[in-house]
Order: sequence, then C-alpha cells, then structure tokens
Amino acid sequence: MPRDLFPQRSPEEARTAKSQEQQTSDKLNEGRKTEGYNELTIYSESHNKVQLSEGMKKAEKRNDLHPYVTTLSLADVESCIRLEDASFPEHERCSREKFIYRLSKCGELSLGLFATATPHSTLNSASTAVSARPPDSATPDKKGVLLAHVVATKCDSKAVTDESMDFPPEWQHGVKESERRGHQEKGRTIAVHSLAVLPAYQRVGLGKTVMKSYIQRLESSGIVDRIALLAHGHLIEYYESFGFVNKGESTAQFGGGSWNEMVNSDNLFIVVHTDSAQVYEFSNTGNGS
Repeated sequence: MPRDLFPQRSPEEARTAKSQEQQTSDKLNEGRKTEGYNELTIYSESHNKVQLSEGMKKAEKRNDLHPYVTTLSLADVESCIRLEDASFPEHERCSREKFIYRLSKCGELSLGLFATATPHSTLNSASTAVSARPPDSATPDKKGVLLAHVVATKCDSKAVTDESMDFPPEWQHGVKESERRGHQEKGRTIAVHSLAVLPAYQRVGLGKTVMKSYIQRLESSGIVDRIALLAHGHLIEYYESFGFVNKGESTAQFGGGSWNEMVNSDNLFIVVHTDSAQVYEFSNTGNGS
C-alpha cells in the first residue's frame, strides 16, 4: 500500500518541529525589519493580498455572467421598470410614463447591461427575467436579461433641472418649440435620470462597467459637452472615481432639494444629491428621477 504523504509524528517530534518553524518565522520577520519592514508593512502586504483576492472574486463573478451592453429601446420598457422597482424606493423611481417617453424619444441615449440566460440558468430568477427577450432570432431558447441600465435624455442647461426631469404630457401629439420640459434634441448636456443595478448583482462592478461604457460612447460620439446626474451625497467619492469633482450646491428641487453639482476636468458634468438613501453598484447606483 502507498505510504502516508504526511506520516504521524511523535509528540516530541511535533514540539521540535513547531519550535523550528517559530524560529524560522522570527528570523524572517527580523530580517524584514532590518530591511525597512515593520508590523504595519507586513499588515499592509497581507491587507493588499486580501483586497486583490476580493477584486479577483468580483471580476470572476462578473466575467461568469458574460455581460454585454447595448442601447435600449421601447421593447425594453418592462425590464427597465422591473429593474427600477427592485433598485429604488417608490418615491425615487422613474414612472412607466417617463420610461415610455424617454425610450421613445431618445432610446439611443440609454444603455443596458445584459447577460444571456439559458433555460436552466440562475439568471432566470432575476426580477427582470420575466420580461427578457431572446438576443436574436437564431437562439429562441435564450434570453437577454437586463441587469443594469443608464437611462438619459438631452437638456439645454449645464445641469439636471426639474424641467429636464419632467416630460410634456401631450408629447405624442406634438410638442411646441418653446417646450422646456423633457428631452431637448439640440441640447449639449446629457441628463442621466437612472443608473441602476439589480440588487442581487451588485458589488461585482456592473455599475462601473455600464457607466464607463456609457461615458466612453458619449466621448467618442461628440454629440454632447457634458453629462449631468442626480445622486445621493455619499456617492460623491464613487463618481469621483470617474473623474468628477464636487462643484457646490445645485438649485434643483427634485426630492426636496439639497443637491450638489459635480464636474470633471474633461467637461463632463454631474449633480449629486446630499440625501442618505442607498446608491452605488452594491446598493442601487443612481436615482430614478
């Protein structure tokens, strides 16, 4: 029979081996201190390894989904509503009427992050799976499940305003040129009304993925000068990671006011709310104005 790979040692042998291991560890740590290491350095190395490990796990989970981004259309309204309902408290959600208006008037300005679900995929338990559609006619047994979205319109101001968050009630029967509510086709500011990620798929970087893709598309298109957004104050640091900086208080009164404006050095503009409601890719990622 094969020998044990780790044969049992006598108590005396075990004590001797443990003592030798401790002496080796002490010498290693002493050498580190001589070379400029200390307890903080050693902790930092260990902490960085933990952070790297967590980052790798997030990336692995995200990559397992094989997410892809594509512009939204009126056919995605039901999925957008389900995503919004799952991501925000009722008073912050975008209404069905606003979704229909925005995706009808300028769906090309909105971006969805999807993942393909097969018949036995765990993605079928997502709240948006009920309204998911096949990604193409060649694969009717599969469906593209919406996991995150950025929904936006254009406005002609340099920040999101109460008017830009509204929409003309009779828009389907024509809109006067003087109408300031809702989408402004000639506007040079993108007003992001919703940046959301399904709660079950937060904390893996999907919010950053869809937001970075969105910004890159707009930068390369040249159709606007800035991006504006309403979000809660604890997200200032989050949006700073995209290059935005806090520029002070805003005049917007949505949700009771108390908004801050942020702008990045590349002339991309954001407005941030100082409320305490949850946002981020790991706890909602925006607002549903």
